[in-house]
Amino acid sequence: MCVIKQNTMAVKSTSEEAVMKATGKVWDEWMALLEQRGAAKLNHTQIAALLHEEYNVPAWWAQTITVEYERMIGRREVGQSCTGTYQASASKTLPGTMEAVYMAWQDHMKGKDSLNGVPYEQVPTTSETEKWRYWRVALVDGSKPVITITQKAEGKVHLAVNHDKLNDTDAVAAWKTYWKGCFKEFADQM
Repeated sequence: MCVIKQNTMAVKSTSEEAVMKATGKVWDEWMALLEQRGAAKLNHTQIAALLHEEYNVPAWWAQTITVEYERMIGRREVGQSCTGTYQASASKTLPGTMEAVYMAWQDHMKGKDSLNGVPYEQVPTTSETEKWRYWRVALVDGSKPVITITQKAEGKVHLAVNHDKLNDTDAVAAWKTYWKGCFKEFADQM
């Protein structure tokens, strides 16, 4: 079960219009339904399964609704995972092709042994799928950034980071600032 945090303000990560379009209900309707079903007694996986299996909510949306519900009941804060650690994310749209940005990112990171003053715990790794390119590294503070690169549209590439296993909201804020600056610097050099 997730770590319980009290007095946490819920901040919706997705608009009312988007959730209604995708699921047929607005946030308040989903929150009320989950309350009626006693979801506060369920863990994250069980809540998402309930939404997906009993209400035919697509898997990604089931996860999103579950996270918002957990925030509403004070089980997690914005940026906090179910395990109690925090996550920071940032993204940038760049011109070019997925492959060109992927190669440029690897060149940009070549020779570095730390991020934001935190040394690498191991050598970064890369992997590829048909639609995605990944760059990953574990840092000595226990955190793990994953860079993803994908083609958005012809001539536009989405570069993003999900930095997991951060200790608190201060770390989230610091890493968000770092990654936004890093992506700007990278874009300026392309």
